[in-house]
Amino acid sequence: MQRKKRVTLQDVARRANVSTAVVSYVINNGPRPTSPEVRQRVLEAIEELGYHPNAFARGLRAQKTHTIGFIATDFYPFEVFTSHYCASILTGVSEELKQRDYHLLVYPMVVGEDTEQLRRLLMGGRLDGVILRLIEDSPASREIVELIASTQIPCVCIERATDPRFHMPAIVYDDVKGALEATSYLISRGHGLIAHLSGDPKYPTARARLEGYRRALAAAGLQGCELVVGDSWEMGEAVRSTQELLRRGPRPTAIFAASDDLAIGAMAAIAQEGLRVGVDVAVVGFDDIPMASQTVPSLTTVRIPLLAMGRRAAEMLLQLITSDDEPPASEVVPLSLVARGTA
Repeated sequence: MQRKKRVTLQDVARRANVSTAVVSYVINNGPRPTSPEVRQRVLEAIEELGYHPNAFARGLRAQKTHTIGFIATDFYPFEVFTSHYCASILTGVSEELKQRDYHLLVYPMVVGEDTEQLRRLLMGGRLDGVILRLIEDSPASREIVELIASTQIPCVCIERATDPRFHMPAIVYDDVKGALEATSYLISRGHGLIAHLSGDPKYPTARARLEGYRRALAAAGLQGCELVVGDSWEMGEAVRSTQELLRRGPRPTAIFAASDDLAIGAMAAIAQEGLRVGVDVAVVGFDDIPMASQTVPSLTTVRIPLLAMGRRAAEMLLQLITSDDEPPASEVVPLSLVARGTA
């Protein structure tokens, strides 16, 4: 005898012509309100289809699994495992969780991919809470946030904040301010023609750091000296862009790169062109990844306290999970310029 197929949340959403998040809002009575008309449609769809929420998984939610999820959104698959930036944040998260006897589950997610697998993970009772790395504010990213909110799993965001109605504290920093400081530092060192080696403009981070560079030039009356190259976070692309920049002229006396990986690529190109890094062409990066202090000469850069951000995000999340007090407030971490040998 063939078993009857289990009705899913997606089936209800299709029948009611709403998103799965809205169905969850109705089932859980929040966190977002729904109109009476939409609520009635969802309830009718539940009754017609005979949908029964997974009571076992919901019961597990009341227990502790001592497992935290790190949901890493990006435009590229598995960037969380290859990026020095993400690795540093993850190290901080992992260190804090291990000290508190919690486990870490890393879930890479490409922005815009189907959220059904994530929904199953969140509803499955395996996680006590999640840390969400948000790279942008878009409809696709908001769908992920709404999905997490609908499950009522405690969540802390890192890099970008969400709408206050979701009650998700965040750890953020100011890219524009950091880029402005880096470019202003080069200007204070006497550089008048400063190139900016940009990251992928799909990322708000790249656009914000370009904006900080432009503001610094404008403040110094150097608007006419803007020189922007590159459109990738890849070190190899930074080498090629910098080589083209140095060969076509006029040659800049300094380069502000949108990341340390890009800065290290620029340093390789400068050396390949027979020039001296820090003497013929100064270089400043952004992030302060571990490799920045190990290059020759060592890299001047804007430090994001990535390890500390990861630790603090884990601390805040465990506070949400274990305490009945008011949820912790969002925090803006300070950036600092670390002057080394390249500028």
